[in-house]
Amino acid sequence: MKYWLSSSLLLSSALLTACVSTTKPNDLSKRKMRPPTLQTPAQATREIKLTAPEFRADAPERYIVKRGDTLWGIANRFLKSPARWKEVWHANPQIKNPNKIYPGDIISYKTVGGVRKLQIAGSNSPARNQFAGRTRDGRPVYNVHPTVRTEPLYQPIPTIPKEIVYPFMTKNRIFEPGFSDDYPYVVGQADRGYIALSGRNKVYARSDYGFDDTLYDVFREAKPIKDPEAGDIIGVEAIYVGQLKLVERANDDGVGTFIQTDKVNPLYPKDILIPSKAAEIGGDLSFFPKLPEATEGVIVVRPMGNFSPHTGSQFGTMLINGGKDIGVREGDVFKIVRAKEQMGRGRDGDEFRMPDYEVGMGIIYKVNDETSFLLVMSAYDVIYPGDRLVSP
Repeated sequence: MKYWLSSSLLLSSALLTACVSTTKPNDLSKRKMRPPTLQTPAQATREIKLTAPEFRADAPERYIVKRGDTLWGIANRFLKSPARWKEVWHANPQIKNPNKIYPGDIISYKTVGGVRKLQIAGSNSPARNQFAGRTRDGRPVYNVHPTVRTEPLYQPIPTIPKEIVYPFMTKNRIFEPGFSDDYPYVVGQADRGYIALSGRNKVYARSDYGFDDTLYDVFREAKPIKDPEAGDIIGVEAIYVGQLKLVERANDDGVGTFIQTDKVNPLYPKDILIPSKAAEIGGDLSFFPKLPEATEGVIVVRPMGNFSPHTGSQFGTMLINGGKDIGVREGDVFKIVRAKEQMGRGRDGDEFRMPDYEVGMGIIYKVNDETSFLLVMSAYDVIYPGDRLVSP
């Protein structure tokens, strides 16, 4: 009898415990879900890097680079995400400058350590300098061996269309506030007029240190640029207004005589002169597309240029609020998403985060101290100031 009572008590206790610990499938009040752990952009980037880059299903077995190609366009032929190009590229040790790609180079696959990579497997380009015969269809083939050249005859292809961004490489600049105090400045012209200069009028500019160059770009200091999030001043845009050529050296008071060779806007006193700098063809734009390392709090400040002061679109340049100070690099590829995170509400009233609304994709091509220039390569919707940049 005692044995039976002991067994019954043990069975009842086990059943009671099971009932208490069991939750009904539709009892949401007792199935409190753990709040999702939101990853920082850096964590998300690290996780993405653990996943191998994906090749497109329709990627070619090989591709012969043509004049007018860009590295971004070639990466799009092979990869689902051009931002992963650096990870799949294998620098062929048999050639000099294996990370430079020239028209006529042949890009194909190579397995390295069991991983599928891309490399320059051969070339039809005289830039490689070693003729090795012809292909079946009669094209010349050059061996890809190291050579010594004092001056390249052919330029490597750029990463992005150079004609779109070169004006922003030299004619749109971001400086520290008060930068104009360090440069020569316009003081007047022969007829004392400043509007609609014809290019025949002599323009006078003054410098405390003389004029060592012949050509000078003329800029005007604009309003300070503020970080939309922090409110701090992150730079001042220098607006390009024209170009001056020195025709007479400075007098004893430091005033030199110029003529105007280019005019975009009227010239005014106190406009500053900066030695003209030509963008190098190809060289300044030969960086590899890659995943960014710095994404925390990076947002669009505003569009650059005269197209639209409030919105951005494909092949437009956007100013972003991060530069060398946070580790932004040329070639960093960002996904552009809407400024505000979209929130949803569940049936029991709890809030959850919706996926980011993607509006575009862009690549960094110019890095300043606290700002950078991003070229929008793809736009799926209008891009606004305040939109966020995240790792693709």
